[in-house]
Amino acid sequence: MPDLGEKFTKLSFKDWSPLNKKEINSSNGINEKSFFETLDGAYPFIANLLCTNIKNYNYLNLKHKTSNDIEQKKLPFVIGITGSVASGKSTFSETIKSLLKKLYKELTVELVTTDGFLYPNSFLEENNLMEKKGFPESYDTESLLNFLSGVKLGESKNFAPVYSHILYDVIPDEKLEIIDPDILIIEGINVLQPIISKDNNMPLIISDFLDFSIYIDAEEPSLRTWYTDRFLSLRQAALNNEEDFFNRFSSINDDQAKEIANSIWEKINLVNLNENILPTKKRANLILKKNINHEINEIWLRNT
Repeated sequence: MPDLGEKFTKLSFKDWSPLNKKEINSSNGINEKSFFETLDGAYPFIANLLCTNIKNYNYLNLKHKTSNDIEQKKLPFVIGITGSVASGKSTFSETIKSLLKKLYKELTVELVTTDGFLYPNSFLEENNLMEKKGFPESYDTESLLNFLSGVKLGESKNFAPVYSHILYDVIPDEKLEIIDPDILIIEGINVLQPIISKDNNMPLIISDFLDFSIYIDAEEPSLRTWYTDRFLSLRQAALNNEEDFFNRFSSINDDQAKEIANSIWEKINLVNLNENILPTKKRANLILKKNINHEINEIWLRNT
């Protein structure tokens, strides 16, 4: 882990059980306990940390509303999760969502990915941006900011565009309906990035809407390996589906596929990582360092 200066403190979690038996057993369902027991040891620690922040957030909001006689609007707690392509953000986000739903059965927990806010491939092609897909300029950031603004203003219903990894494109006219969430997880490589605006007139940035942010970190060789493995897996899954974007790679052998994956990593994903993603790491509240086996072996918490 690079030097984080005095901004972060490395935490020890492997010998500490932050979720006690009462909290685990309070979750109804025959498989609930096994769900917790099979998790990477860091997850209960992270869940406990998030729970503490959520409780404090809700307490302060309630005190503010009561003291100012403000209309009781639901103001969701927004968690941002970011990191490199292939770092495991999606799996991590889904696991955190499941954890929070089990710990807060009375609350609504939703997950949205920023992939849906990518410009459609047709737009990217027209503007020579296909090789910059995933870079800041490939996102409809204004729409993403409008969505987050609606959520944070307590609007009861908001809509997010949907991205298909099979089509490798935004699905036209399909929207994810988000209704009165108590907790919203927003996941994507760009959630801590500054905004690129043509007219330099965008006062808000995505992180302005976040109440807690997490960066998934790993060494570059691990990320490269995971990306290649995922590329090969997607290629195999697309073998009999001509509509699948990765079907075009199904006729080549594994060695050729690995060469293509490595080339894409070098020319696009590694450049994006170094220029746009990695610099945002120190802006996160929590940094989780993974080893080659996708296990979290270091946790760094921003000092308050």
